[in-house]
Amino acid sequence: MSVTQEIKSRLDIMDVVSESVSLRKSGRNYAGFCPFHTNSRTPAFFVFPDTQTWRCFGACAEGGDVFSFIMKREGWEFKETLQHLAQRAGVELEAFTPEEKKRRSHADKLTDLLAAAADYFHQLFLHAPQAKQARQYVHGRALAEPTIAAFKIGYALDSWDACRTHFNAQGYSDQELIEVGLLTENEEKGSRYDRFRNRLMIPIRDGDGRTVGFGARTLDKEGLPKYLNSPQTPVFDKSHLLFGLDTGKRDIREARQAVIVEGYMDVIQAWQGGFRNVVAQMGTALTEAQLNQLKRYTKRFVLALDADAAGAKATLRSLQVARETLDRDVDVKFDAYGLVHHEGRLQADIRIVTMPAGEDPDSIIRDDPGRWPQLVAQAKPVVAYVIDVATQALDMSDAKAKTAVAQQVIPLIKDIADPIERDHYWQELARALHVDERALRQIRLPEKPTSARSTTAAKPAKKRVNGWTAVPRKVLANGHTVAASMKQSDYLGQCLQRPRLIHLVNERLVRCGQTAVAEADFHDPEDRAILRHMHQWAAAGGPAVAVIEDLWDILGDALTVRAQFLLSLPLAPDAELERLADTLVLSVLDWRLEKVRQLLNEVKQFIKESQMENDQDALAVYQQQLRELPLTVLQINKARNAMSAANRRRATDMT
Repeated sequence: MSVTQEIKSRLDIMDVVSESVSLRKSGRNYAGFCPFHTNSRTPAFFVFPDTQTWRCFGACAEGGDVFSFIMKREGWEFKETLQHLAQRAGVELEAFTPEEKKRRSHADKLTDLLAAAADYFHQLFLHAPQAKQARQYVHGRALAEPTIAAFKIGYALDSWDACRTHFNAQGYSDQELIEVGLLTENEEKGSRYDRFRNRLMIPIRDGDGRTVGFGARTLDKEGLPKYLNSPQTPVFDKSHLLFGLDTGKRDIREARQAVIVEGYMDVIQAWQGGFRNVVAQMGTALTEAQLNQLKRYTKRFVLALDADAAGAKATLRSLQVARETLDRDVDVKFDAYGLVHHEGRLQADIRIVTMPAGEDPDSIIRDDPGRWPQLVAQAKPVVAYVIDVATQALDMSDAKAKTAVAQQVIPLIKDIADPIERDHYWQELARALHVDERALRQIRLPEKPTSARSTTAAKPAKKRVNGWTAVPRKVLANGHTVAASMKQSDYLGQCLQRPRLIHLVNERLVRCGQTAVAEADFHDPEDRAILRHMHQWAAAGGPAVAVIEDLWDILGDALTVRAQFLLSLPLAPDAELERLADTLVLSVLDWRLEKVRQLLNEVKQFIKESQMENDQDALAVYQQQLRELPLTVLQINKARNAMSAANRRRATDMT
């Protein structure tokens, strides 16, 4: 995660904008009068909490994220804005060493590789004859084409070197394939081979939609393990990931509740069934880092546990082992002690629901979707759930058994932060055990056994692998695609190394009725800032070659990391500069077209919401956009046709 992404993940644009703009709710969004131009008739300024963006549909016709809002409001450069928002978000801005910059630039390339791998496996699933079994398996799970496309489900060939050969040919080294977990190395034998073979490939994406790893299900009946995940890598840290968060965060906010399940297919089936506030934990126990991500959208979490993980004895044994083991290196599917602590620290509401025996969310939603919301509604608070499970088959005539249950549940009660809630569960446990509450409070808990770790030399702490590296976004929260992001990166990379391209591209755009490339054309604040510096340098009469060497000192650390990645992209030969300019013009038009079409789809949805709420002011703004945006699409398509025709004429003249 780049420093700008980390800042945005910690801040809510609503909090920032509402300091200077009076906003009112309009459907899922918020509307107000634009602070950047005079207007007192129609509130044409909107903030979109789901995508953490803003847009003025009035005279400004601008929009962006929290960075662009502050830059425009305060008149600041990127560096000033970065420092201000970092301080507000509690993010420390570190000066990167040359080695750190190099490492982060390398991480960018690894993330590109993972995005390309997701496309590669998906195309194999769709078209390869060898993927017939995978397609049959998915058909058996009743997954429809839109669902397959949304999650980019793929297939890994039953080969020891197919993936390796494909990406070697694309210019990626074996070492890079090993670093992202696509290739496995046997150091003893000195051999390297594909990690994923004859498996259904499920891309694992972070909250911003970037592919960071894979979950791979075996298609062999005897195949083990059933699911093989990517190993820990510079960009894959399962303790910080929630499968499905990128596709579900809007619905989590709307439902004011996140349902956390155990499997990928549970999430995928729920998404297809219309229950899109469902995510899956990555790992054996839910972590506070995962809950912190969800807390941005809701403070109510429901854990849907499989029945086999919730048997009374198994559950209580897991609780006891988790409490006694210092390093928690055990297979704890349900860590109630951790959850109670999470509730207190996060001021959250965590609840538990158990699936019926022999069923899971996937099967329930497939067979009878109406049962799912009913089951979720039955979720109980953590301590209440544990008391129910612990006393379910308890022999009430066995005093020792009752004492054993009390000794396991009482530590949970004592860990509850809120005194009223804590007192409530003392009473509930007393009723469940049919004993006097005063007797419970007198129980002395057994001391924790001394861990072997404390009687031997302490093991060195595991070095934490940083799972949040500075990588460019691939699939943005507001729907922009990998292709658009890569085209923007390519444009900047080519222009950084060939500044003359800026003039050539803009000249062609103006000639075909379009505006020159501007900061608003780019998704990421780093890219917008880099373009601004490039324009300033060109306006000041900077040399037409090697601009990056001169810009390096003024970019600052956050931008040089991004610039290094852009400079690592393939460079077209000098002799093809004119043709390259034509290609870049088409790229600009393509990503503009995608942006307008995405906005058009959103406006159509906003109109429906405004009509349902009878919000006439918002409806007037959106309907105006519905008239104007199709005209913008026509103008961009006209420009694309003109450029294509010019390219054909140029090619004919050269032959």
